[in-house]
Amino acid sequence: MAIYNMHGVQFLTDNLGNKTAAIVNLKEHSAFWADVLAECGEPTDFQFLVDSQGEKIAVLLDFEKHGELWEDVYDCLTIESRKDEPRVPWEEVTRCCSLQKNVN
Repeated sequence: MAIYNMHGVQFLTDNLGNKTAAIVNLKEHSAFWADVLAECGEPTDFQFLVDSQGEKIAVLLDFEKHGELWEDVYDCLTIESRKDEPRVPWEEVTRCCSLQKNVN
């Protein structure tokens, strides 16, 4: 699986290097977080990082507690990171696949 630079996300790991949580920058991903709040309501079981004025600037998503939400966050961030990539017409994809199938 390819690893993409996920701007505005930092991962926490255990002592074995396994990712256990993500810290999502709410300033960079405010629109996404607004969508989460609109769908789920104000969360009560999240931990936030706050600035000196008490403003929420990041949310901690524990994969064990918030795994499904993290999957949605990951999908959205991946889509966002790829939005400017060049597109390949479907006909070209199917042609390449059939050529590859004939080679194997």
